[in-house]
Amino acid sequence: MQPGKTQTLKISEKNNSGWILESDNGEKAFLPKVFVRDEKEIGDEMEVFVYQDDHKLKATTEIPLAEVGEFAVMTCVQSLPSGAFMDWGIIKDLFIPYKQQKTKIIEGKRYLVYLYIDDDLELITGTTKFKRNPQYEDLPFQKGDKVDLIMMNESELGWNVVINKKYIGLIYASDVYKKVYPLSEEEGYIKAIREDGKIDVSLQPEGFENIDEFRQKIITKLEENFGLLHLSDKSSPEEIREALQMSKKNFKKALGGLYKDKIVEIMADKIRLV
Repeated sequence: MQPGKTQTLKISEKNNSGWILESDNGEKAFLPKVFVRDEKEIGDEMEVFVYQDDHKLKATTEIPLAEVGEFAVMTCVQSLPSGAFMDWGIIKDLFIPYKQQKTKIIEGKRYLVYLYIDDDLELITGTTKFKRNPQYEDLPFQKGDKVDLIMMNESELGWNVVINKKYIGLIYASDVYKKVYPLSEEEGYIKAIREDGKIDVSLQPEGFENIDEFRQKIITKLEENFGLLHLSDKSSPEEIREALQMSKKNFKKALGGLYKDKIVEIMADKIRLV
């Protein structure tokens, strides 16, 4: 049985307080009555999340914000000198010891938290201390893959981000085409997996295969502005980023296609719908 993970267990016993669930190797976890389902019988299987409560294994059908080995944004529900309790999305709060807090956690505020098993205590634990831009091996990504991001913090190079709740990557400042905020959730794309095991990410897809998305953005912006937009292929990257949240490179590709298809007219300092 894996504490801190969602897994399939078999119902082995029932009582007035709840059910006893058992793994293939005989380990047991208690499922409180509030989570039981009447149509289930002894011997049936259930998918549950297993956690620890007073060093005992318990199960819930609730979905946690994160499992062991994952990141999530959590709100502090109680802060004590010994540590902080975070809303984990389940009946049990997650504990972050004081020594695992990058800065003192304040009740009511949101934080990015990573879950792991403490080697000494053998307990599921949270931390707000984690390595920036770590090196990985055998990553399950390919260039161009669409991913879910949590924005971490801005650095000299750009933005550190969490990828699919499990990995830390970097968006270079030149690839940030819109206003983003710490702890906000965004969609992104794998830009490169470097030889040193680090991951580069972009907020926008790259290449001609995605040019339709940029074409549509330009058309939509033109329609919103009565068919006229004070941008052209001579506009600065900053002007294009502010107006359309895309790079000048992608803007020029999309604009060239729209001009070729006679959808827009390009003038010295503006474009307009034909």
